[in-house]
Amino acid sequence: MRRIVTGAIALMLVAGVPAAARTPPPTQALPAPQPSVVKLLPIETFAEEPFIADPVLSPDGKEIAAESTVGGKTSLYVFAIADMKLVRRVDLGDATIAAIRWAGPTRLLLTVSTKTKFFGSDIEVTQLHEVDAAKGETKVLNPAGLSLFASDIIYVDPAGGWILLSAQDLFFTPPSVKRIDLATGTITIVEKQRPNVWSWFADGTGMVRAGVSYDGDRWTIWYRDTPGAPLKAVRARSAVKNNDGAIDGMWFLGGADTGLIVTNAKTGRFAAYKIDFRTGEIGDAIYENDQVDVTGAIVDPVNRTIAGIAYEDDRRRVAWLDPEKRDLQARIDHVFPGAENNVVNSSADGNRVLIWSGSADDPGTYYVFDRAAKKMQRIVSPYEKLIGVKLSPVRPIRYTARDGLSIPGYLTLPRDRPGRDLPLIVMPHGGPFARDSWDYDRDVQFLASRGYAVLQPQFRGSTGYGKDYVSRGYGQFGRAMQDDLDDGMDWLVKAGTVDPKRVCIMGGSYGGYAALWGAIRNPERYRCAVSMAGVTDPPGILRYDRRTFSATRYFKAWQRKVKGENEADLASVSPLLQADRLTVPVFIVHGEKDFTVPVKQGHQMVAALERRKAAVESVFYPDEGHGLRKHDDIADFLKRLDAFLAKNNPA
Repeated sequence: MRRIVTGAIALMLVAGVPAAARTPPPTQALPAPQPSVVKLLPIETFAEEPFIADPVLSPDGKEIAAESTVGGKTSLYVFAIADMKLVRRVDLGDATIAAIRWAGPTRLLLTVSTKTKFFGSDIEVTQLHEVDAAKGETKVLNPAGLSLFASDIIYVDPAGGWILLSAQDLFFTPPSVKRIDLATGTITIVEKQRPNVWSWFADGTGMVRAGVSYDGDRWTIWYRDTPGAPLKAVRARSAVKNNDGAIDGMWFLGGADTGLIVTNAKTGRFAAYKIDFRTGEIGDAIYENDQVDVTGAIVDPVNRTIAGIAYEDDRRRVAWLDPEKRDLQARIDHVFPGAENNVVNSSADGNRVLIWSGSADDPGTYYVFDRAAKKMQRIVSPYEKLIGVKLSPVRPIRYTARDGLSIPGYLTLPRDRPGRDLPLIVMPHGGPFARDSWDYDRDVQFLASRGYAVLQPQFRGSTGYGKDYVSRGYGQFGRAMQDDLDDGMDWLVKAGTVDPKRVCIMGGSYGGYAALWGAIRNPERYRCAVSMAGVTDPPGILRYDRRTFSATRYFKAWQRKVKGENEADLASVSPLLQADRLTVPVFIVHGEKDFTVPVKQGHQMVAALERRKAAVESVFYPDEGHGLRKHDDIADFLKRLDAFLAKNNPA
């Protein structure tokens, strides 16, 4: 699935910033849209590739840089804000851009994902590219053999002269920190690898102030207060039992030894706390939420203070600490009422702000707001064919699972149908340790346009709702995680919203696994299943990930999550190994260049079903990876999906 905005943070007007925020009560009554004239939107409308994705405003506020993908080929575009004329285009071929960051007014840093061979296996690796936006010259900052596998920019010199890169030199070694001179390419190691230190943090001057080491679920901060001083071990104190949990981020306030830390060690939910780095004393919460995790802190680009704390409940939000930015938010929300208004970034002086305004039923538009001139300039809408198109509303919901657990989710009802006795598509997300967000989703809106209700359950194991909610999914592949999907269907049936005799299940990656397993486990529930780049054999994917995970620590954590503490028998919940039980029609879709879930898994499942003459349809796209990026392939998939559902679960 194409991402629309990554790293963009939704804004909200906050009257105050309490230590604990109240989440709105769960949705109880289901909406019943009024019927209107049915107008079937053409498939081409949904097959459109976004014109640009992930734009970033330059430090001087004069240009934006963004990714553009046409025909599956990726380019970097640089536009002048004044007239939106193209200043520079850099072609990257089959690579994909994971992140874009400005380094001064003319240099760009691109974190690029590309393919390589590792012990005979095709894997994805990251490279760091530097682009001179004025000249169009590009060079790779970490060539093969240097930080090829995992890297993270932890500091960028505001003038664009140098950066600090935390990166692994080998698959199974912790990262070191390298200083890279962007003019000469000279690389200097400023922090050597340390045992079990997987995260490094720099302050606002570019000094590496801290690293975090892990021993199981216990962590230790290695800290220094002055340049050149040795790192000293600091254990957390104050209501943190055995340092259990994780650190998701830390920020240093000026030159002092105090700062902010985001951790789940106190409550199991990530929250932002004050911390004294000399003593390890974790103080009062700057912001915490009683339902969901904090996702990060927003730093003011001018004075380097913490301006706000980001979190996500039913949508992405910010609890603003800075009254001026809180006021700015109120003004933006007044202009775009009811939308999710995201500040992507701002110019170095804070005057110009890049804004995205949209919602789950509106792919959105980018604007630049000039605060001094009090002028809002429309920049671009990534999906031009969807401008003005009325899509189906997506609403947050909650229901109760059979064991009493409250399950959040999203429900989309077709806007041109009565909200009763609808055909349903259950759509579990990928991961599985991930979550859905209130974003435009091509497949959801396409299905709703064809008359289907779409349920996106945030089943146990989904992230963002605290450590306990995630851990409830450990070892529950095909078990309690699957129960949560069935319970969501039952909730809708009981409410009269959907027809229990017209339900299909569809998903990608882990969601593709859940679709296949749901059809095998409960054929009485589902008339069909659609698996997109789905895992068909969990034991096989664990063997594959053992070869490709970038660090032993991460593989062990992943293995524990999948198998659980009691070493769950994954063969008993493997669609491939239980293929002879499948009795409902299935549609399997996979990209031949998928290095996340190897395409072999899709081919094996199709072959197993064809041998027993099961009702299986399949398509394998030769130039696609873990998801579809090319217009023609997207259009082909949607046509096939439309026909498959019309035959097996007509709306």
